[in-house]
Amino acid sequence: MPSQEIISFANHLADLSAEIIKKYFRLPNGEMQKNDETPVTKADREIEKIIRAEIEKKFPTHGIIGEEFGVKNPDAEFVWILDPIDGTSSFIIGRPLFGTLIALTHRGKSVLGIMNQPITGERWIGIEGEGAWLNGVKIKTRNCRKISDAVMCASSSFHFRGEDKKILKKISGLTKYQKLGGIIYGGDCYSYASLASGFVDIVIDTGLQVYDYAALLPIMKMAGGIVTGWDGSELGLESNVRLIACGNRELHERVLEVLNA
Repeated sequence: MPSQEIISFANHLADLSAEIIKKYFRLPNGEMQKNDETPVTKADREIEKIIRAEIEKKFPTHGIIGEEFGVKNPDAEFVWILDPIDGTSSFIIGRPLFGTLIALTHRGKSVLGIMNQPITGERWIGIEGEGAWLNGVKIKTRNCRKISDAVMCASSSFHFRGEDKKILKKISGLTKYQKLGGIIYGGDCYSYASLASGFVDIVIDTGLQVYDYAALLPIMKMAGGIVTGWDGSELGLESNVRLIACGNRELHERVLEVLNA
């Protein structure tokens, strides 16, 4: 379990990121394209720079993995994993379905996660062995057990190719809103936070990098959610992950049956 000093420091990092996001939201943000053709803004880069500097000053022996500026000391006992703006496309178009993701791992396991959305004034935090909270109020996933009653989300249909796309279509066709397509797209980290808060039942994604999900794991798990790979395996700190998150174990088992049929 992280110490109170660590928890306070992580919240301090989230506060710093919020100031930068508010400075650029719905204003010129220096949008440009990275080598992988994904967008990045001044806000993304400024947030990660200031967070990395704070970590290096406060905990010089800790490692850092960040989306924008890479890896430092990844084999350290404690490693911070950062996504300054998860959902950059939403940020660029002025839609508040994005967040800053801050995770702390201990010996390869996420023990602390923050998802901060400063425009809506929401901060989710999950602490291994303690629980998960939204703005200081403890949260719990919804007890939906049938796929036919489940609300399902994914970040983008574009990420699903070939057999993955067929699987996505099959599962979404079984869910609550199947007559409308069966799935709600475009939430990125906000969808996972909504699952932890009991408003979404299934989130499925593919091709995730470690900074996309490391902070969300303790939030969802400590709220009662089950998060694994598509084969049911426990997630490590990996890249190109195929992730399935459900609000409870029974629903998760039923989704896995469909995934692996």
